[in-house]
Amino acid sequence: MDDYERRLTTVLSADVVGYSSLMGRDESGTLTALQQLRYNEINPRIERHNGRIVKLMGDGSLVEFASVVDAVRFAVDVQHAIAAAQTEITDETRIQFRIGINVGDVIVAGDDIYGDGVNIAARIEGLADPGGICITRTVFDQVNDKLDLTFAPMGPQEVKNISTPVEVYRVELDERSQALALEAPPRITEPQVEVPRRKTKRWLLVAGIVALAVAVALNFLQPEAAKPPVIAVLPFEDFSSGEHKGFLSDAVSGGIITSLARYPQMKVISRRSSFKFRDSDLGISEIADQLGADFILEGTQQYDGERLQITANLIDGQSEEHIWADDVDVPLEDLLKTNNVISLNVAGSVGNKVIETEVARMTKDDVSALMIANAAQSRIMRDFSRESLLKNIEEQERSLKDYPESAWGYLGQALSLRIGLRYGWIEGDEEEIRKRMYDLARRGVELDPNNFMAYQALGRALTMNNDPVAAANAFRRAIELNPSSSFARTSLAQTLGFIGETEEALEVIAEAELVDPFYGHDIHWEKARIQWQMGDCDQALETFQASPSMPVAANTTLAAIYHCLGNVEKARQAMAVYVAENPGWTVSRERDVNSGLWIAQGALDRWLEAMESSGMPL
Repeated sequence: MDDYERRLTTVLSADVVGYSSLMGRDESGTLTALQQLRYNEINPRIERHNGRIVKLMGDGSLVEFASVVDAVRFAVDVQHAIAAAQTEITDETRIQFRIGINVGDVIVAGDDIYGDGVNIAARIEGLADPGGICITRTVFDQVNDKLDLTFAPMGPQEVKNISTPVEVYRVELDERSQALALEAPPRITEPQVEVPRRKTKRWLLVAGIVALAVAVALNFLQPEAAKPPVIAVLPFEDFSSGEHKGFLSDAVSGGIITSLARYPQMKVISRRSSFKFRDSDLGISEIADQLGADFILEGTQQYDGERLQITANLIDGQSEEHIWADDVDVPLEDLLKTNNVISLNVAGSVGNKVIETEVARMTKDDVSALMIANAAQSRIMRDFSRESLLKNIEEQERSLKDYPESAWGYLGQALSLRIGLRYGWIEGDEEEIRKRMYDLARRGVELDPNNFMAYQALGRALTMNNDPVAAANAFRRAIELNPSSSFARTSLAQTLGFIGETEEALEVIAEAELVDPFYGHDIHWEKARIQWQMGDCDQALETFQASPSMPVAANTTLAAIYHCLGNVEKARQAMAVYVAENPGWTVSRERDVNSGLWIAQGALDRWLEAMESSGMPL
């Protein structure tokens, strides 16, 4: 830490009260209300009171102020404003915040700050009432004679991970404080529309509404091109030695894909397609031609157990000219930040000016948990079977135990339980499994709300808990966080089919086919099911058969298609293949799994009729 700058600053920590309960009661309504508060009340006041948003933490955030007086003025102003904006909202749905303010020494690392000065602000925030403000004695001493406010002493407080008690005061939001409740300042324009005058990060983090990285200008390297540049990221070659080789798997290149995909003025090829060229003997121009890419990013990674060395090269897909190259050497926990820096450099090199997005931090435990989740996903994609699924569940349980503060174990296990429940590959109380699946996914979102896979898991959990509308919103958020994910798009398409939005579902699949030119069986499978649902069974069969391979589980869809076409014999053949691997699965269980989920009028009844007629046991 000796290399880092230290400074004395004022830190404000804010948190959403009862966020999980609000989301559980009305997810879409909560998201909308929070977004309105952010743009109408919160961010404009941060600007007016000269605050700087530092980072997002869990359900809350940090704001830094050079002036203690400004920090307290802002806290009082914004709490009054939020209350006034919700006078007609019931207590059960009202959004409230706790705020804690401290003055202390912090460690500065880039735009981030750490240390007890930050920790104390976060701890005393938890002592505040809903809609209230707590401050430390150091803050009180500096504002008591400057602001006409009522301060109620709370005495010394024992707070977690702080060795000595902290003396705390409560700021009373009484009539005296109304003088600091100013009229609403001009609203900050949405970043998609106007370039902010200075970089502004987010003050409010609520899982599900964090705004995306956005374009502020379009100035392509090839200005005559009417369409955005297409970029493909190849798997980085691993030069790590001994036990460290393979530890990071594709975390570097995969993370860069996710980061790049957040910039809407570029199109990024899905990793499933670009990673097909691992160890390929083809030239860059040949790979670019097959992927339809204008630019190729390739590189190497080397991990020695402590630090990670990365080289990255951006290459013109047609001329094979090297446009940009960089080398970085960072501690492992800076992996995500490094991915974002590389993405920004790539964006700049192809002529796109972008605003840097909020970057989640990654610890060594996160990397270890990520590797387990990656291995599980790869295993089930290679072998979609009960044996693979049970192995995944076993590994994810170990991840939850060993790395409880990482989102990857939670989201990975939620996804595994969903597959197990959907295909009858796990035993136990189904309601308890559904509840655990949702709790795990929600915890993943809380731990890492910028992780698109956390929202993918949440969407899957919501579908299994019979809330397809909320699930569609979660999948849309996953796509916003990583537009290159064909998995998220396919999941959204499936859910749109469940609620009867089949035309939109096919549009989403068409987008998935664009970002994933070598798409796998899942897109064919889902597209065929939707076409069956629309009654276009000839086209559904053609789509299904276009896939070079399908898992055994897909034979239910094939049976439904043949049933629709009147080919009873082939329908029974397809079902026989499915039943041979899933002898305990019945029409009754199929009804239980889909009731409340497949709500498109008449679709489930038609599906169950096809299952029964094709030979699925009752």
